[in-house]
Amino acid sequence: MSLFSMNQIPDWYYVSLINSELISLYVDNFVNNTSHFQINDARQLPIVIPNLKILNKIEQLCKEAICLKKDSFSSLVDRTTAEEKLLALQRDLDYYVQAELYGI
Repeated sequence: MSLFSMNQIPDWYYVSLINSELISLYVDNFVNNTSHFQINDARQLPIVIPNLKILNKIEQLCKEAICLKKDSFSSLVDRTTAEEKLLALQRDLDYYVQAELYGI
C-alpha cells in the first residue's frame, strides 16, 4: 500500500512530521534505530490526518523554515540569527505535532 493512497496530504506535511521530535523518537525506539530512514520506515509511522487549522499552521511553520534556510544560504540573514529562529520554529512544530495533532 502506498503511503499517499488514502488522502491528499501535501508532501511538506510528511516532511514536517518526520522532522518533529515525537516522530523522530518514535522511529528511533520502535521502527528503525539506525541513522538511515527509508520508505519502509515511513510506512510504519502512525500518520494522523490533521484538521485544516493544524494543517495551515504546520504549512506556515514549514514555509518559514524553508525561507529562513534559503536566506541563510544566500547570506541575507545572519547564520546565528537564522539558527535561533529555526530553533523557535522547531519548538512550535514539536508543540503542534505533540499537543495539537497527537494529543500528548
